[in-house]
Amino acid sequence: MEKRAIIAIILTFVIIMLWSFIQAKFFPAPPPKETKKEVSAPAEKVAEQAPALPAIKESPKATKGKATPAEKEVARRDVTVETPNYSAVFTNEGARLVHFRLKQFESGVEQSPLAVKIVQFIDGLLGNKTGEPPKLMPVDLVNTSREEGLPLGLTSGAAGPALPDGNWEVDKEEVRLSGPDEKGEVVFSKTLPNGLRIAKRFKFSGDLYAIDLDLEIQNNSPQEIRSPLGLEWVGKIELAKLANQENKDFGLKYALLNDRKVEKKDLGGTSSSGCTPGCSAPRKQIEPFESSYSGDIRWFCFEGEYFAAMLIAQGEGKTSTLSVKGDDRNFLRANFVTPVTVASQQTARVPYRIYLGPKELDRLEKLGVEAQKIVDFGYFSVVAKPLLWFMNLTNRVTGNYGLDIILISILIKIIFLPLTQMSMKSMKEMQKVQPEMNRLKETYKDDKARLQQEIMLLYKRRKINPAGGCLPMVIQIPVFIALYNALQNAIELRHAPFMLWVRDLSAKDPIYITPIVMGATMFIQQKMTPTAADPTQAKLFLLMPIMFTFLFLNLPSGLVLYWLVNNVLSIAHQYYFMNKKV
Repeated sequence: MEKRAIIAIILTFVIIMLWSFIQAKFFPAPPPKETKKEVSAPAEKVAEQAPALPAIKESPKATKGKATPAEKEVARRDVTVETPNYSAVFTNEGARLVHFRLKQFESGVEQSPLAVKIVQFIDGLLGNKTGEPPKLMPVDLVNTSREEGLPLGLTSGAAGPALPDGNWEVDKEEVRLSGPDEKGEVVFSKTLPNGLRIAKRFKFSGDLYAIDLDLEIQNNSPQEIRSPLGLEWVGKIELAKLANQENKDFGLKYALLNDRKVEKKDLGGTSSSGCTPGCSAPRKQIEPFESSYSGDIRWFCFEGEYFAAMLIAQGEGKTSTLSVKGDDRNFLRANFVTPVTVASQQTARVPYRIYLGPKELDRLEKLGVEAQKIVDFGYFSVVAKPLLWFMNLTNRVTGNYGLDIILISILIKIIFLPLTQMSMKSMKEMQKVQPEMNRLKETYKDDKARLQQEIMLLYKRRKINPAGGCLPMVIQIPVFIALYNALQNAIELRHAPFMLWVRDLSAKDPIYITPIVMGATMFIQQKMTPTAADPTQAKLFLLMPIMFTFLFLNLPSGLVLYWLVNNVLSIAHQYYFMNKKV
C-alpha cells in the first residue's frame, strides 16, 4: 500500500508539471469547423442587387508610392498619435498601422544587481559569454516591418485583383490627447479607378485602448457597386510581440467569435522552457496552413499570453468571412471581410472597433462582445478566477502580489485545516501500528497475498485510512494548477515584483534560491512525517524533495512562493501536533 501511495504522489505531480504539454498533445481543441453560408449584403445603404463588379483588394505588402492615372501624386507621410495609454504611428501607405506601443507595459523586467552578478558568475563557470542585457522598451503590438506588410490594410479577402499601389491622402500628421475625456480623429482617403472613394476614419479616446474605425465607401460612378471589402491584420510568431518574452514558452494564438461561439487555434512558437543561464532556445516553425470561416463573426484577434490585437465588427446579424493563412516563415495574415453594396452617388459606412492592449477582464468585458472569453484559465478556471479576485482585492491594501500569494497560502491552509488534522492523526496511528506491521511482514513473508489481506484487516481494526496522509496534498492540485494558470495568463501578475531579486512573479527565480529553499523545507517536512514505510521506501520518500526542487526550478516564482509558504505552515502545524500533550 505504501508503494502505491508513493507512486501515486510522484505521478500526480509529474502530471501537474506537464499539464500544459498534456493539454496540447492529448486534449487538443477540436479543429475549426468551416461553415459555408451564403454571403448577404449589410443593412446599411443596401440597394437592389446588381451584377457584381470585379472584387477589389489592396496589395498585401506596403504600397510604394506609385500613382495611377486617376490619382494625383501623394507623398508618403506618417501620423503620430499620443495618448496616456499608448503611442501609435500610422502611415498613409495603405493607411496602415506601423507601431502601437503600450506606455504602461515594458518588454521585460530589470533584474536586481545581485541576480545579474550571480548569473554572470554562473555563466563564467559554464564558459558562456554574458552579453549586455536587452534594453527595455514599451510593448509594441505591431511586430512586422513595412517591407513585410503592416496591419489594417484594405482587403477583399484571399482572392481578387490588387488595388493599385499608391499613398492615401491624410488630413493631419499628429494627434495628442493628454486627458481621459479628450477625443481625436485622423482621416485617410483614396480614390480608386472604378469610381470608389474610400476613407478610413480613425477615432481615438484619451482613456481607452480601443480605436473606432469607420470604413466609408463613396460611389461616384454611374452604376451600383457591389464587392466584399474589409481589413487585414498581419503578425509574426517568432518575435512574440503579443506575449511576455521573459522566461516562459510563448507563441501566438488567434481566436474569433463566430455565431456566439469562440473558436481558438494555438500556433505555438519559440520555446524557452528548461533553459539554463546562457542557453538559447530552438526556433520552432509552424506548418503552413489556411483556415476559412463564415457566419456572424463579431470579432477576431491575434493574442499572446497577456496582450491582444482584436478587430471587432460593429453590429450583429451580418454575414462576414475570415481567412487566416500562415506560412513557414511564421508569418500570419488574416482577412476579415464583409460584403458591401453601394448605390450610385451614395456612401456606405462599415464600422469597426479595434482593441489593442492588455487582456484585462474588466476592459474586455466593457467592449460588450464577449471579448473576455479570450482570457483562458484552463479547466480549473472556476478556482483560478476567485483566486485572482482575492489577490486583486488584497492588493489594494498590500500593493505587493507576493504578499497576496502568501495570504492565499494562509487562507487555503486554514480552509484545509480539518482535513490536515485528520491526515496527521492517520499518520500518527500508522506509526503506532508499526510493530504489528513488522510482525505481519515476518509471519507472512512468503505469502504476499495473505500479507496484504492481514494489513488491510489491521487498518480496519485500528480505523486507519492508509491514503489519509496523501489527501491534503492531492486535494490542493486544483488550487496549484489554477494558481499556475493565473500566473501565466493574468495581466495583473505580469512583471509583478515581490522583493529583493524576485522582480517578476510570473517568471522563474533568476538565481533559483526560492526553489532550493522550497526543496529544503520539503525535506524537513518529510523527516518530521511519521511513516510506516520500510527503510527502502523511507529513502525513496526522502528523494522526493530533490525531484521536486528540479521540477520547480523553471516554474513561476509566484507558484514556488505559494508552495514554500505552504510547506513552512505545514512544518509549524506538524511540530505543534506532534508535541502537544493528548
